This record gives sequence, structure tokens and C-alpha cells, in this order.
Amino acid sequence: MVRQVSRITLAALIAATLITPVRVFAQANGADPLIGTWNLDRSQSTYSGAAPERRTMKFEKTPKGIVHTTESMQGEVVYKLTYTFQMDGKDYPADVQMPVSTVAFKKIDGTTYERSGKYLGMVAETVTYKLSADGKTLTVDQMGNLNGAEVTSHQVFTKQ
Repeated sequence: MVRQVSRITLAALIAATLITPVRVFAQANGADPLIGTWNLDRSQSTYSGAAPERRTMKFEKTPKGIVHTTESMQGEVVYKLTYTFQMDGKDYPADVQMPVSTVAFKKIDGTTYERSGKYLGMVAETVTYKLSADGKTLTVDQMGNLNGAEVTSHQVFTKQ
């Protein structure tokens, strides 16, 4: 029995040794589970205002940073917002169509990100992005005061 436990322990140590460098390599090379295309699941999402009929978010890594594009359909109109940011907590210009003038992203932990949107230098909204353990679901919670109105949403996206 001691021999059998030792084999199991040895196998676990070998597996951990082989898996850890892969995770470290992926993190060192900028692999980020947020990168990709995400589609809104309306049935699991709630909004303080009108919900979009369709919404897709895309995060793309580029030499200048991460490009975030959101395309939403409301009635017959399609809205597209795009801006570029670094995951460093610094302010970057927001899309001119947004009710905030700058956005700042920071990574809270391995699966949680936070975006602060500012208007005239003051935080007007906070958006939390939370990835599921399997990386297939992204939950986006928004709270803020935009254009004088309280805005909240709980949006659930699935990875394309």
C-alpha cells in the first residue's frame, strides 16, 4: 500500500510539473482568456433600460494594446463602439459615441477585470468583467450614472 500511494504521489507531482510551465508560458506570452469574440445571452441578462436585441463584444490583442469592439442592435439600428486600451489602470480615450470620455482597465485576478469610465475626469461608471472557470462564459456587471441617469446591467456572454 505504501508503494501504491508513492506511485500516485509521484504521478501527481509529475503532472503538476508538466502543467505549471504551460500556464506560466501562456501568461508570459500574453495569453489572456478575455481575448476573443463574445455573444450576448439575452435570456440571462438584465438591464435598467432597454436591452439590445443582439450584442457582440470582441477583444483583440494588437501591438498598441487591446482593441475592444462592441456591436449592438437596437430595433433596426446597429451601433458599433471601438477603443484601444492597455490593462494598466491608466486612462485611454473612449469611443466618441460613449457617454464617458476615458476608460481605464485593470486586472483584479486571473478571471476578473474592472473598467472605470470617466467623464470630465470623474468616474461615471464601473464595469466588472468576470470569466467562468472554464473560460466559456463572461459576466459583465455595469453600475454608473451616465448622462444623469442611473444605469445598471448584468450581461452574460458566451465565447464564440
